[in-house]
Amino acid sequence: MTSTAWTFPIPADRVQEFRDLLEELNTEHMAGLDTRARAVGYNRERMWLQPTTDGSAEFIVYLEFDEDIDVPTFAERLLAYESEFTRWWTPRFESFGLPPAFGEPLLSWDA
Repeated sequence: MTSTAWTFPIPADRVQEFRDLLEELNTEHMAGLDTRARAVGYNRERMWLQPTTDGSAEFIVYLEFDEDIDVPTFAERLLAYESEFTRWWTPRFESFGLPPAFGEPLLSWDA
């Protein structure tokens, strides 16, 4: 299984706006997220918002890929994929900034 994670900061004055966006994603757009995930080759996604002492937060994302997908293939497919969902999601999500890179794996442990 290949996986990746990344994080980027959400400014304090936009944390609630970001939470609202993710709530809307959860309540109204999960079908679009599901369709996109299957089309670009990932099967698990987890998101966290880690508060910081100054009121900002770190947005943390973890993805697990289908067996035949690696990070470069995923990135290429994600950038090429377009749908009603991405026309709604992408401009809103990108307004918060984008991660400079995918996470570098340092440890992988399974029980």
